Amino acid sequence: MADERPNGGRRGLGPQYTGDKPFTKRMRLHQSWYRDEVLKVPYGTGPRPSDTAYYGNMLTKESADAGLNFLTHNIFGLVKQRLAESSGTVEPFRLQRNMLSSQPMCFNLFGELALDLPLATRLARALWGAHIVRVTGVCFEWAPQPRAEYLDDRTAFDAFIGYETADAQAGFVGIETKLTEPFSQKYYRKDKPEYRRWWKMPNSPWGGENASNDIDEKKHNQLWRDHLLAWSLLRHPKSKYKEGRLAVVYHPEDHDCSRVIRGYRELLRNDATFSAFTLADVVRAWKPLMGERGVLSQFEQRYLDLDQSEGAR
Repeated sequence: MADERPNGGRRGLGPQYTGDKPFTKRMRLHQSWYRDEVLKVPYGTGPRPSDTAYYGNMLTKESADAGLNFLTHNIFGLVKQRLAESSGTVEPFRLQRNMLSSQPMCFNLFGELALDLPLATRLARALWGAHIVRVTGVCFEWAPQPRAEYLDDRTAFDAFIGYETADAQAGFVGIETKLTEPFSQKYYRKDKPEYRRWWKMPNSPWGGENASNDIDEKKHNQLWRDHLLAWSLLRHPKSKYKEGRLAVVYHPEDHDCSRVIRGYRELLRNDATFSAFTLADVVRAWKPLMGERGVLSQFEQRYLDLDQSEGAR
């Protein structure tokens, strides 16, 4: 039951969406609990700017303007900088007001890296190898330009980490994050010239001319294009990168996402440019390296410690 406050704010868990799949339903409830019990602010409308329906996982404009979808003021500052660029696939309403979206989760997980490159170097080494000697930059919702020289579509990495290796070579990790959103079901045919140019390379992860006929199947088409973008960046004739990969980061309870990743990996002839981690894997690897920083504990409470909201059902 909502608690109506004199200022018009609505408190409590708030309305939930009856059409949710089980994991999305559980995560929506947890975000609703976090908003009410941790942030102590009313719920708002969404999930689109024009919507008037209230949901417990949505923030009001006032809460969004205060940066409450982000774990620290520094991360919120980074978000405002990215929004000011007015480029790429950043969706301001979704980013700032929808607590169930993977877009704010991406900033909450990787934002501290963009703000502290020595820290980013230590954390990148923990996941991708001790040969990484220096992270050179971290950015969000990024794709190489001009896009006509790569995939010529709107495919972009949720986060992008550039680094240098021990032998002074440039490398990168393009990151796709997932919370509850399914992979896009929009179908892009593999015979598009800009795609065929890359996947048909003899040494491509898909086996070139011997690639499976299923590589562009709808269920993993978005994942394939993310990987194809990483491959095109690595193999572009003018590329400065000597190594690179796609990394998918997803919730450990999202079994649908896990199945898509597992099925996609079976199509690869070589997975050296592909990796996948759960959020729990990342937190476990990073915790010993974060010192006194509390942001990972906050992240766990917000996204992983679902037991805290168990009694809110």
